[in-house]
Amino acid sequence: MLRYVVKRVLQFIPVFLGVTLIMFAMQNIVPGDPVKLIAGERTLDPQTEMNLRARYHLIKTDGEGRPVLDENGDSIPTPLWERYALYLGNLAHGDLGRSYQRGEDVSNILAQKYPYTAQLAVVAIVIETILGVSAGIISAVKRYSFWDVFVTLVTSVLVAMPAFWLGMLLQLLFGVWLPQVTGGAIALPPSGALSPMSQFPGWMYFIMPSITLASISTAYTARIMRSQLLDVLNQDFIRTARAKGLSRHSVIVHHALKNALIPVVTYIGMDFGTMMAGAILTETVFNWPGVGYEIFRAIGQRDYPIVMGSVTMIVIVVMIINLIVDISYAFLDPRIRLGGTNQEQ
Repeated sequence: MLRYVVKRVLQFIPVFLGVTLIMFAMQNIVPGDPVKLIAGERTLDPQTEMNLRARYHLIKTDGEGRPVLDENGDSIPTPLWERYALYLGNLAHGDLGRSYQRGEDVSNILAQKYPYTAQLAVVAIVIETILGVSAGIISAVKRYSFWDVFVTLVTSVLVAMPAFWLGMLLQLLFGVWLPQVTGGAIALPPSGALSPMSQFPGWMYFIMPSITLASISTAYTARIMRSQLLDVLNQDFIRTARAKGLSRHSVIVHHALKNALIPVVTYIGMDFGTMMAGAILTETVFNWPGVGYEIFRAIGQRDYPIVMGSVTMIVIVVMIINLIVDISYAFLDPRIRLGGTNQEQ
């Protein structure tokens, strides 16, 4: 097991370097001068502009951070490869750069935003796991019944419905229409998160964003669970178990379900990594102060350090979650030997 984990961690290194290299190249290919973005409508004097270029490593500096000038008194641009190496070096020390627009460290901004994204992702993945797996099992066990048709119809609607549109419908229904009809007896906060000025309990702010975020994934989870369970129920070892006189409940719970869960766990694990990366549409619709909403604002303001820092953090989180999902296979299927020399997956 340890050997497998080390091997997977080593495989992450080229992936991580590739993603950071692509992001760094895109940042420098896109037209626009970072100093002009920082200054905005203001006009900077030459010395201030040079200091800003030195701060963001756009020109070469000495050991004390002062600009290095050539024989003509002009600043010397820092080569791209040197800036990328400097970025990786700072990254190794937890330095994700400094925001162009806010002047704050990106790591501090993400530290403030990430807890909101993580909380929303956890609530959404719990909804997806409970509802998706349960619906898939019911649909497979009661095949061609009313409940099977009902699950198929509901999942088809959820898959076809864009998440942002579902979010706006929920806002209109529970945030505007029902409060007016019931005189405020039934109402949910239409947007935002818990704050000192909030009018609702903290848990109520999670209901609509988490349902919106989990809607499409729940539908896919139910469909995968149904198809996998039906496939396993037709296997020879299931017939053998039935021939031995085992009850239907025992066959499904102790034999079929464990084998059918492997693809479902894979999908839920990868989906959890995607949710932890920040849901830009959901967080924007509900004005949720998470990483996704922060990335949306940073792209609009062309604040590239925040975009790069967020993507870098997302890559790390997704790789860690994928590793956890891979390791969980061994606990679901004993045939998988993660630590074996000839049977490694």
